[in-house]
Amino acid sequence: MLIFPISTDRRLKRTPWVNYGLIAANILVFLFTERSIQQIDELLYQYQLQIANGVADRQDLLAIRDAHPVYQAYLQPGFPELRQFFSYQFLHADLWHLLGNMLFLYVFGNAVEDRLGKLGYLFFYLAGGVVAGLAHVMTSEAPVLGASGSVAAVTGAFLAFFPLTNITLGYWFIFIFDTFVVSAIVLILFRVAQDFIFNLSGIGNVAYMAHLAGYAYGFAAAMGVLLVRVLPREPYDMLTMLEHRRRKRAFQKQHKDGYHPWESALPGKGEAPPKPGDAGEITPEQQQIMDRRAAISRMVADHDYRAAADAYAELLDEHPEQTLPQQSQLDVANQLMKDERHVLAARAYELLLSKYPTYGDVGQVKLILGLIYARYLDQPQRARELLDAAVPRLNGNERALADSVLAELRRS
Repeated sequence: MLIFPISTDRRLKRTPWVNYGLIAANILVFLFTERSIQQIDELLYQYQLQIANGVADRQDLLAIRDAHPVYQAYLQPGFPELRQFFSYQFLHADLWHLLGNMLFLYVFGNAVEDRLGKLGYLFFYLAGGVVAGLAHVMTSEAPVLGASGSVAAVTGAFLAFFPLTNITLGYWFIFIFDTFVVSAIVLILFRVAQDFIFNLSGIGNVAYMAHLAGYAYGFAAAMGVLLVRVLPREPYDMLTMLEHRRRKRAFQKQHKDGYHPWESALPGKGEAPPKPGDAGEITPEQQQIMDRRAAISRMVADHDYRAAADAYAELLDEHPEQTLPQQSQLDVANQLMKDERHVLAARAYELLLSKYPTYGDVGQVKLILGLIYARYLDQPQRARELLDAAVPRLNGNERALADSVLAELRRS
């Protein structure tokens, strides 16, 4: 069975021309070098047989290099040259090698370029190939070619930037073709685990250490630019997910210690329940609302954000002013935004700001809400109010983004 990625549900803000250019360059180089590489592969096979028989030496390898100039572009651990760390990234052994790498590069690279910008992405891509090449040189004596290390770096960055993005996979078995969807974190971690296991077992003639180094470099570099805020943070990047998980653990600990924010209307611990007719008696409608809020908070604690968002949307439809505990409210609002339910997302963020005005990341919330009003709901006045209030709380690219949108609103 053949399984391969087809697309993601990540919407691009701009055309990824650099990624398209890298794909085109790989294809063109393959068309010009395919025949030479096939001849080199045959000679290398014969060389390996000579090694097995104990009759090969370094001069045989140098003879192959001299007879075929393309071989000098391979990354050769025995005598590496600086240019080879770049040239090997654009060579491929055969058509399937090329198609596999280019398909993954297309599916994952477009979104990563969209996040890093054109020059940043180009530098990142080439550096990923260099890091992967260094790992191969340190762990193998076999010549290597292919964009796999660079593509692995792009895939690692995609994991850091968009871990919950949905990936559509196709599968082909005999005459059956169909598709299914998995999250990026599941697919990419599976690929990393697969390469790790194959590397330990020595399966196949593949540079697995180059792949693993590429993944590690791409993930670490992307997490680094998020951590130092070179790039603006997004509600669903890996760093935000980890922060949310930490906050959830703290919230769950408070819950175990007796903190139940959705039960604030109930009598205090140790108090007798109100008697019928008392002013503090809970009506059946109030109890139902508390039960629904508690159910939504449990969905968030279980990471079932989509179900929590759907349940909260139903609750808002009947009770427009209901809010959840602070972190749950943020998680549900973020999910509504991810699902492009912009009206409901805006309502959820507004309620978050109203209920929790001292929330630590209020600047980022106002930035997101301002973008929703400016770009999706056509409410420029409210967008300006929010962005003006957010700017003093923002730094780096987040502030630049807010200033840019404010400039657009002033011109419109």
